[in-house]
Amino acid sequence: MAVPGEHTDSLFVPGRRSRLLQLLRTYTDTHVELTRHLARTLGIHANDAVAIAEILWAEATGDPLSPVRLSERIGLASGGTATLLNRLETAGFVVRSREDTDRRIVRLRLTPQARSRTEEFFLPTGEHLNNALDGYDDATLESMEHLLTEIVAVTAARNEQLRADLKRVSSGRQGT
Repeated sequence: MAVPGEHTDSLFVPGRRSRLLQLLRTYTDTHVELTRHLARTLGIHANDAVAIAEILWAEATGDPLSPVRLSERIGLASGGTATLLNRLETAGFVVRSREDTDRRIVRLRLTPQARSRTEEFFLPTGEHLNNALDGYDDATLESMEHLLTEIVAVTAARNEQLRADLKRVSSGRQGT
Protein backbone atom coordinates (compact mmCIF):
# COMPACT_ATOMS: atom_id res chain seq x y z
CA MET A 1 0.00 0.00 0.00
CA ALA A 2 1.33 3.42 -0.96
CA VAL A 3 2.09 5.96 1.73
CA PRO A 4 0.22 9.28 1.29
CA GLY A 5 2.45 11.69 -0.61
CA GLU A 6 4.65 8.83 -1.83
CA HIS A 7 4.35 8.17 -5.54
CA THR A 8 5.00 4.78 -7.03
CA ASP A 9 4.70 6.54 -10.38
CA SER A 10 7.08 9.47 -10.82
CA LEU A 11 9.57 11.05 -13.15
CA PHE A 12 12.03 8.21 -12.60
CA VAL A 13 9.56 5.32 -12.32
CA PRO A 14 7.66 4.09 -15.40
CA GLY A 15 4.00 5.04 -15.31
CA ARG A 16 1.53 7.76 -16.21
CA ARG A 17 3.46 10.60 -14.52
CA SER A 18 6.73 9.76 -16.25
CA ARG A 19 4.93 9.34 -19.59
CA LEU A 20 3.27 12.74 -19.16
CA LEU A 21 6.56 14.44 -18.29
CA GLN A 22 8.29 12.66 -21.16
CA LEU A 23 5.59 13.96 -23.52
CA LEU A 24 6.26 17.49 -22.28
CA ARG A 25 9.97 17.00 -22.96
CA THR A 26 9.17 15.57 -26.38
CA TYR A 27 6.93 18.56 -27.17
CA THR A 28 9.83 20.85 -26.26
CA ASP A 29 12.17 18.86 -28.51
CA THR A 30 9.75 18.94 -31.44
CA HIS A 31 9.20 22.68 -30.99
CA VAL A 32 12.97 23.26 -31.03
CA GLU A 33 13.20 21.22 -34.23
CA LEU A 34 10.33 23.22 -35.73
CA THR A 35 12.25 26.40 -34.96
CA ARG A 36 15.32 24.98 -36.72
CA HIS A 37 13.11 24.38 -39.77
CA LEU A 38 11.98 28.02 -39.51
CA ALA A 39 15.65 29.04 -39.56
CA ARG A 40 16.24 27.04 -42.74
CA THR A 41 13.08 28.44 -44.33
CA LEU A 42 14.13 32.02 -43.56
CA GLY A 43 17.79 31.38 -44.36
CA ILE A 44 19.01 32.45 -40.93
CA HIS A 45 20.84 30.99 -37.92
CA ALA A 46 18.84 28.86 -35.47
CA ASN A 47 19.32 31.38 -32.63
CA ASP A 48 17.95 34.10 -34.90
CA ALA A 49 14.87 31.99 -35.62
CA VAL A 50 14.33 31.42 -31.90
CA ALA A 51 14.45 35.20 -31.39
CA ILE A 52 12.01 35.78 -34.26
CA ALA A 53 9.58 33.19 -32.83
CA GLU A 54 9.82 34.81 -29.38
CA ILE A 55 9.22 38.29 -30.81
CA LEU A 56 6.24 37.02 -32.84
CA TRP A 57 4.70 35.29 -29.81
CA ALA A 58 5.17 38.35 -27.62
CA GLU A 59 3.57 40.59 -30.25
CA ALA A 60 0.67 38.17 -30.70
CA THR A 61 -0.02 38.14 -26.96
CA GLY A 62 0.08 41.94 -26.78
CA ASP A 63 3.28 42.16 -24.74
CA PRO A 64 6.14 43.03 -27.12
CA LEU A 65 9.62 42.24 -25.88
CA SER A 66 12.39 44.61 -24.97
CA PRO A 67 15.95 43.57 -25.83
CA VAL A 68 16.52 42.68 -22.15
CA ARG A 69 13.45 40.43 -22.03
CA LEU A 70 14.44 38.81 -25.32
CA SER A 71 17.88 38.14 -23.85
CA GLU A 72 16.24 36.40 -20.87
CA ARG A 73 13.92 34.39 -23.13
CA ILE A 74 16.64 33.08 -25.45
CA GLY A 75 19.42 32.69 -22.90
CA LEU A 76 21.99 35.00 -24.46
CA ALA A 77 24.03 37.66 -22.68
CA SER A 78 23.21 41.26 -23.54
CA GLY A 79 26.16 41.55 -25.94
CA GLY A 80 25.13 38.42 -27.83
CA THR A 81 21.55 39.61 -27.99
CA ALA A 82 22.64 43.01 -29.31
CA THR A 83 24.69 41.33 -32.05
CA LEU A 84 21.76 39.06 -32.92
CA LEU A 85 19.35 42.02 -33.08
CA ASN A 86 21.74 44.04 -35.24
CA ARG A 87 21.95 41.08 -37.63
CA LEU A 88 18.15 40.71 -37.74
CA GLU A 89 17.66 44.45 -38.27
CA THR A 90 20.20 44.55 -41.08
CA ALA A 91 18.50 41.55 -42.72
CA GLY A 92 15.10 43.28 -42.52
CA PHE A 93 13.47 40.97 -39.96
CA VAL A 94 13.23 43.17 -36.86
CA VAL A 95 12.75 46.82 -35.98
CA ARG A 96 13.28 48.48 -32.62
CA SER A 97 10.62 50.98 -31.65
CA ARG A 98 10.06 53.46 -28.85
CA GLU A 99 6.30 53.36 -28.42
CA ASP A 100 5.93 53.77 -24.66
CA THR A 101 5.49 57.10 -22.90
CA ASP A 102 8.92 56.40 -21.44
CA ARG A 103 10.97 56.83 -24.62
CA ARG A 104 13.91 54.98 -23.07
CA ILE A 105 12.00 51.70 -23.42
CA VAL A 106 12.70 49.88 -26.66
CA ARG A 107 10.23 47.32 -28.03
CA LEU A 108 11.07 44.71 -30.63
CA ARG A 109 8.74 44.19 -33.58
CA LEU A 110 8.92 42.02 -36.64
CA THR A 111 8.80 43.79 -39.97
CA PRO A 112 5.57 43.14 -41.89
CA GLN A 113 7.40 40.82 -44.31
CA ALA A 114 9.07 38.86 -41.49
CA ARG A 115 5.76 38.57 -39.61
CA SER A 116 3.99 37.35 -42.73
CA ARG A 117 6.64 34.73 -43.54
CA THR A 118 6.84 33.54 -39.92
CA GLU A 119 3.07 33.33 -39.47
CA GLU A 120 2.80 31.49 -42.79
CA PHE A 121 5.41 29.01 -41.57
CA PHE A 122 3.63 28.34 -38.24
CA LEU A 123 0.06 28.39 -39.64
CA PRO A 124 -0.23 24.66 -40.51
CA THR A 125 1.01 23.65 -37.06
CA GLY A 126 -1.31 26.15 -35.39
CA GLU A 127 -4.31 24.83 -37.31
CA HIS A 128 -3.52 21.23 -36.31
CA LEU A 129 -3.02 22.23 -32.67
CA ASN A 130 -6.35 24.08 -32.68
CA ASN A 131 -8.03 21.00 -34.15
CA ALA A 132 -6.47 18.82 -31.45
CA LEU A 133 -7.60 21.19 -28.69
CA ASP A 134 -11.12 21.32 -30.18
CA GLY A 135 -11.49 17.70 -29.03
CA TYR A 136 -11.49 18.72 -25.36
CA ASP A 137 -14.19 20.43 -23.33
CA ASP A 138 -13.53 23.59 -21.33
CA ALA A 139 -13.24 21.74 -18.01
CA THR A 140 -10.54 19.44 -19.40
CA LEU A 141 -8.67 22.36 -20.95
CA GLU A 142 -8.89 24.21 -17.63
CA SER A 143 -7.42 21.17 -15.85
CA MET A 144 -4.62 20.97 -18.40
CA GLU A 145 -3.94 24.68 -18.02
CA HIS A 146 -3.79 24.32 -14.24
CA LEU A 147 -1.40 21.35 -14.48
CA LEU A 148 0.90 23.08 -16.97
CA THR A 149 0.86 26.27 -14.87
CA GLU A 150 2.00 24.26 -11.84
CA ILE A 151 4.70 22.46 -13.84
CA VAL A 152 6.00 25.79 -15.16
CA ALA A 153 5.94 27.32 -11.66
CA VAL A 154 7.90 24.41 -10.15
CA THR A 155 10.48 24.51 -12.94
CA ALA A 156 10.76 28.31 -12.81
CA ALA A 157 11.25 28.23 -9.03
CA ARG A 158 14.06 25.70 -9.39
CA ASN A 159 15.70 27.80 -12.11
CA GLU A 160 15.45 30.89 -9.90
CA GLN A 161 17.05 28.99 -7.02
CA LEU A 162 19.89 27.80 -9.26
CA ARG A 163 20.45 31.33 -10.61
CA ALA A 164 20.63 32.67 -7.05
CA ASP A 165 23.07 29.89 -6.07
CA LEU A 166 25.24 30.67 -9.09
CA LYS A 167 25.21 34.38 -8.30
CA ARG A 168 26.16 33.67 -4.68
CA VAL A 169 29.03 31.39 -5.75
CA SER A 170 30.21 33.90 -8.37
CA SER A 171 30.18 36.81 -5.93
CA GLY A 172 32.07 34.68 -3.38
CA ARG A 173 34.82 34.00 -5.92
CA GLN A 174 35.19 37.68 -6.71
CA GLY A 175 35.81 38.45 -3.05
CA THR A 176 38.75 36.04 -2.75
